[in-house]
Amino acid sequence: MKIAAIGECMLEMSSGSLSDELAKVPAVIGYGGDTLNTAVYLARLGSQSSFVTAMGDDQASQWMISQWQKSGVDTSVVRKDSSKRPGIYHISNDKTGERHFIYWRNDSAAKYILDSDGKAQLLRQQLSHFDFIYFSGISLAIIDEPSRNRLFRLLSELQDDGKKIVFDGNYRPVLWESTDLAQKAFSRAYAISDIALPTIDDEAQLFGETDKDAIIDRIRKCGAREIVLKMGAEGCCVDDGSSREVVSGRRVEVVDTTSAGDSFNAAYLHYRSQGESYELAAKMGHILASTVIQHKGAIIAESDMPNFQ
Repeated sequence: MKIAAIGECMLEMSSGSLSDELAKVPAVIGYGGDTLNTAVYLARLGSQSSFVTAMGDDQASQWMISQWQKSGVDTSVVRKDSSKRPGIYHISNDKTGERHFIYWRNDSAAKYILDSDGKAQLLRQQLSHFDFIYFSGISLAIIDEPSRNRLFRLLSELQDDGKKIVFDGNYRPVLWESTDLAQKAFSRAYAISDIALPTIDDEAQLFGETDKDAIIDRIRKCGAREIVLKMGAEGCCVDDGSSREVVSGRRVEVVDTTSAGDSFNAAYLHYRSQGESYELAAKMGHILASTVIQHKGAIIAESDMPNFQ
């Protein structure tokens, strides 16, 4: 199965906690992006994953693309835009491992990936060769409203052609003009989702619901076919339309929560795309995510990958 992940990858500056001591800690330069993280973990698990984005033609863009390729991610659908550059963000972690972000992305090339009908038609053709199309709430947030409408149209067309649409409800309030706009976009995304991968904290923040069954009921009413509500250490709750079951998570000492959801999504999607049950896919998602959060950074060393046996 060929899986395309749509989104943005940015240059990352990471350091310790934001405090008076920050100036004494050299920032580490790397890269990161939610759907890119998932694409990397998919590749490591053996899936044919491609990253779909736009980048500049500068040295930083070229370096990031080369790193994705070394990770086994196909970059044939990466569009080059010589007038734009990659975005940048700073990430720090508090004592619980929770993340704090500062973004500089107004001129990021990925924001303009669908800013014309011609670009949308080209992307529609390119994505026709894939079996699964994966995108997130951040994929929606970084583009403007006309671009979102183009994305929803092409995803609906691809779904009509038999492609599976997978949506991760990754919500970042700072990226949205209003809560109302985000709610409408998420609801449209869930409506075309063959697999929906929301997170209980994000749903609570965006829609004000904290009860897992109420969240799943709302997403099912939108039209999602298979729903996997991620609940951190409590595991996840999977609803396939005929049954609803909680699959227990794994409690570990948390170092860095970055990419917890991204890595879970990768393992879940990899095993589901291979025809495995949702129970097994969720179990594998918990194994990978619980391993990732015991290490610093979004993408752990290959040597630290868990044994799934």
